[in-house]
Amino acid sequence: MAESFFSEFGLLWYLRELRKEEFWKFKELLKEEPLKFQLKPIPWPELKKASREDLAVLLDQHYPGKRAWEITLSLFLQVHRSDLWARAQDEIRNKLNPYKSHMKEKFRLIWDNETCLQVPDNFYTESTKTEYEELRAAYAARPAAGDASLSVVLGGPEGIGKTTLLRRVMLEWAEGHLWGDRFTFIFFLAGCEMNSTPETSLVELLSRDWPEASEPIEAVISQAERILFIVDGFEELKFTLDADDLCNDPRRRRPMPVILSSLLLKHLMPESSLLVSVGEPGSRRVACLLQHPRSITVPGLSERDRELYFSHFFPGKDAASTAFSLVRDNTALFILCRYPLACWLICTCLKWQQERGDTLGVICGSATTLYTSFVTSVCKSGLRGCPPGQDRARLRSLCALAAEGIWTDTFAFQPEDLRRNGVSEAEATRWLDLRLLRRNGDRFTFCHACVQEFCAAVWYLLQRPQDGSPPPAVGTVAQLVMATVVTKGGPTYVQQVGTFLFGLCSEDTAKLLEATFGFPLSKEVKEEVAHCLWGFSRRDPNRSELNFQEMLNNLFETQDEAFTTRVMNFFHDVNIYIGNADDLSISSFCLKHCQNVQKLHLCIENVLSENLEDDLDYNQKLAYWQDICSVFTASRDFQILDLDNCSFDEASHAILWKALAQPTCKLQKLVYSFASNLGNGTDFFKAILHSAHLTYLNLHGTNLSREEVRQLCETLKHPMCNIQQLMLGKCDITEEACKDVASVLVCNQKMKLLSLAENPVKNRGTMLLCEALQHPRCALEILLLQYGCLTSVACNYISQALLCNKSLSVLDLGSNFLQDSGVASLCKALKQPSCSLQQLWLVGCYLTPACCEDLSAVIMSNENLKTLKLGNNKIQDAGVQRLCEALKHPNCKLENLGLEICQLTSACCEDLASALIVCKSLKGLNLDWNSFDHDGMAVLCDALCHPDCVLQLLG
Repeated sequence: MAESFFSEFGLLWYLRELRKEEFWKFKELLKEEPLKFQLKPIPWPELKKASREDLAVLLDQHYPGKRAWEITLSLFLQVHRSDLWARAQDEIRNKLNPYKSHMKEKFRLIWDNETCLQVPDNFYTESTKTEYEELRAAYAARPAAGDASLSVVLGGPEGIGKTTLLRRVMLEWAEGHLWGDRFTFIFFLAGCEMNSTPETSLVELLSRDWPEASEPIEAVISQAERILFIVDGFEELKFTLDADDLCNDPRRRRPMPVILSSLLLKHLMPESSLLVSVGEPGSRRVACLLQHPRSITVPGLSERDRELYFSHFFPGKDAASTAFSLVRDNTALFILCRYPLACWLICTCLKWQQERGDTLGVICGSATTLYTSFVTSVCKSGLRGCPPGQDRARLRSLCALAAEGIWTDTFAFQPEDLRRNGVSEAEATRWLDLRLLRRNGDRFTFCHACVQEFCAAVWYLLQRPQDGSPPPAVGTVAQLVMATVVTKGGPTYVQQVGTFLFGLCSEDTAKLLEATFGFPLSKEVKEEVAHCLWGFSRRDPNRSELNFQEMLNNLFETQDEAFTTRVMNFFHDVNIYIGNADDLSISSFCLKHCQNVQKLHLCIENVLSENLEDDLDYNQKLAYWQDICSVFTASRDFQILDLDNCSFDEASHAILWKALAQPTCKLQKLVYSFASNLGNGTDFFKAILHSAHLTYLNLHGTNLSREEVRQLCETLKHPMCNIQQLMLGKCDITEEACKDVASVLVCNQKMKLLSLAENPVKNRGTMLLCEALQHPRCALEILLLQYGCLTSVACNYISQALLCNKSLSVLDLGSNFLQDSGVASLCKALKQPSCSLQQLWLVGCYLTPACCEDLSAVIMSNENLKTLKLGNNKIQDAGVQRLCEALKHPNCKLENLGLEICQLTSACCEDLASALIVCKSLKGLNLDWNSFDHDGMAVLCDALCHPDCVLQLLG
């Protein structure tokens, strides 16, 4: 940068401004000054005789670029020529960096013409002082040597003021008030603009705003530590960022997702700094990409700021006081005014109403109703006296412009865009006067992107068959719904249009618009939305792309209970996440009228607590939770409740368990995994006892106390209890507690499956369980004991139980330290014809080839054993050879054999191939994660092609 300065403005001009005595003093001081910068001084003989012209050349030769200027500026102050110092600083700021001057002009125009504040700058500065200072401080110091450059995430919901703050930051930097010593260049990258760039290089991307007078942008790229990239609207990106496909060359053209991923992951220009704004939908996604980001949250307007906003917005004190009193008395409106955008919308509505002499009031049941109030207020003032046909044509043209912009990622329009969509110059002027549009030079924008989104949604309701084909770029209703509710939907601005479209499906909202516009709106849109959601309900829930939470959010936007009930009844499998009070109220609204839910998967975080600070009253939370729980009895065929990682307090627990205990509840399967507690316990055990249809209970990951295990077992032993499958994995059940569990196996003949996986059962606990297995009343069929801290000693107890028990068919002993000696004990029982076990799982039990002798004997003698899993053991080629001999025995009835991760090589492939051809029972064989070369695989493939091979599944 300094080289450009010297070449264009020259140091000579400044030296000629020095008087004779000042010039001589300048040279004398120059003898020592370079030492302060750890530079060698210019030899005094050269310096002493140098003229002004000579000195300029000497400075440029000895201290090229930036250093010469630093020395010169320092000496100007020492010879008391601060005027020259100040003038040079101004030229550096304004002329040395043409890019900075360009950004100053650009963002001043944006700030003046495209920011919907309508309040003084000093109010905005004061209301954002905290977050502005946080940003200033975050980048104040340069990273120490070896430290990574800083990445900051600016977070907050849509409409809270993130983009406005970043625009202000950009303007402050360009005007020289912020980070002047830290960043030479700041580049502003908007999400919606990147969406319309399929392929580029970083140099090409940055060149769009690069003035011709600036030095080559390639030279700037080399100063990465002096560059800050601002990425605004991360959640608006409509492409997926991939950490596996990256680029480190700023000149290479690559797809836009690759360029941005590389920048965020510091693969491209790693020394540069990042500032990324992200709304709530994209916060998790950006956290996975940035390296140790610092977070700053935009909190919105404080209560005091909201009052000041009104006082600045309205022209008179009485008007401001009247409007603010109305809002202050309406809790929902006042909370909304925390968002600067909502505050502006509400103030604009009220101001128009005051000017017309109307009764003041703003409807705010949802975002759609708020924007409806805004648009209807504007139209009442702007379209008065126009025939309905003209009104419709004007609105349709404006909304067509909005819709085309949304679907083409366009938020700034040229005059030809307006003409193409039927917006005449006179109509554009009218919309500008009404402040729905804003003008910045030759380009037009809507007063805010959200207003454009709302108008785009209204366009769908203005369509009539006689209007002809819609603009080719605009998506259909089905495409819009798809982009709104699928897991990987469109960018947030497309999704918001979809949300508004759902809201416009409300009959009350449609009637309000029709009364204002003076003509009817399309009734077909609502049916199209419903039909699209019905199509999602017909798909396999495990393969569906539907984001259930987004669908619920959009149904809530309608505030139409009948429509919501109709749509919810399409779905039998419902998946809900509740992370805050808003999610709770939305889920309550959508679920309380459901009649067809069969499966409900629910994750609810720490929301139902009396101590949380949020805008929702605790009793109201419990009422919402009661509504959600009503689905257990209201649905005709409710079967499965999956509560995953849920957090309840005692009151919400009581509501849950009492709802499940109702006689009309037909719940069959209850999963309550990773629960913090069971409430007071009593209600839970009553629910288990009184749920007549409940046959499956899964408490995986829920730590149970010794007393809770005892109470649970007492409940399970009750004659009314119908639990058949009990999953207690990772419940911290100790060997002592196994006594209670064992008593259930003796008393409850309904119990068919028991999982105690990942519990410290140990050998003693196994002994107690095996005693129960030997009891003639025990009817257990499946026992899962993997990760149970068992040793070969436990196998002695199990072996005895297998000889006596006639019901047990599946036994999982995986991931226990059984060793070959433990397997030998098991095989003594398994060899007996009376042993009825059908599946034995020994994955990861520290086995060697030696155990295969005993297992082979079992395979040849026990016709009941159908499945043997030996994966993740050192079976090796020698062990496989013995097993293959058994597989070829005529008495072998084994159907499935697991040998994954068993250190096998191609040396055993001949044995396996021979067994595959001879064995007539083996249907499944797992050989994953073994080292077979091409020749070994060829041998196996030949066997698979043999007509005598009956294998059906090879892993």
